[in-house]
Amino acid sequence: MKILITGGLGNLGLWLTYHFLDAGNYVTVIGRTESIFIEHKSYQFISADVTDINSLSSAIDCYYDICIHTASFNEHFAESYSEKALLINSLGTENLCRSLLKNGVGKLIYLSTFHVYGVHNGLIDESTTISPLNDYGLTHYFAEKYIEKHAANSGLKYVIFRLSNSYGCPRDINTNKWYLIFNDFCKEAFEHKRITINGNPLSMRDFIWMGDVVNIIHQACVTKSCLNTCFNLSTSLSVSLMDLAKHVVSAYYELFGEQVDIVLLKESIEVDELVVCNAKLKSILPVNFNGRFGSEAKGIFKLLTQRSKVV
Repeated sequence: MKILITGGLGNLGLWLTYHFLDAGNYVTVIGRTESIFIEHKSYQFISADVTDINSLSSAIDCYYDICIHTASFNEHFAESYSEKALLINSLGTENLCRSLLKNGVGKLIYLSTFHVYGVHNGLIDESTTISPLNDYGLTHYFAEKYIEKHAANSGLKYVIFRLSNSYGCPRDINTNKWYLIFNDFCKEAFEHKRITINGNPLSMRDFIWMGDVVNIIHQACVTKSCLNTCFNLSTSLSVSLMDLAKHVVSAYYELFGEQVDIVLLKESIEVDELVVCNAKLKSILPVNFNGRFGSEAKGIFKLLTQRSKVV
């Protein structure tokens, strides 16, 4: 397959890029800067900005079997986040659709977020009312609507995945995604032998291993029945922040033989169970889920050890 990946050098994007190259596909990555250099006969990087329709349209100059759209602005703590998220997440997706349709595309796979629902507990399925509570969820929902518009008007074929919390060891030693909670817990444990939980330790989240995310996306690429719809991309299992921290503590002890303290800044308050239901996805694709907290935490510790030696 000839595959285009936006944001293919990012956190999840890099997992996808390496996966599809290893599977024997031709992979083109579009991004603003070539922050990582990949040497592979079936790989190319094209510099383009999704917020610039002229730049993007010039860069996408041929037909692709699959476009996997992961490029988004997720740094909610950044200055002017609302404006940047709207430009990149929403209007950037509109620009991508227009550019793809110029030469045609077999299928567009978009990585949206379960935050479009604006719900933090109870059962969430694809029929749950859309009610984003933040710009992250809102701008991804706008992106979904742009894709649906082009499907209705121009016959664009698509799959939308509303991703829960993906985790995994970064594929780039210079990653800047340490604000992600799993990465943050691992980094603090490595550097300070403690993990600080700022919120309610019993708060529940659905965590899905990035290896499973990649495998499911690959299945969606080759399955004809998986078209013009959206799926929750989740495990349907919830884990508390306390249990997540304990997984990291255990991995650190197994690797280094030393204890890590868990520091709580707020009291524990029981919350309702969170279930991001994946029944619709499982009815279409033969998916399996793997719990990899321990092995991925050890991978991050080894990455941090390597980085500290370089520095």
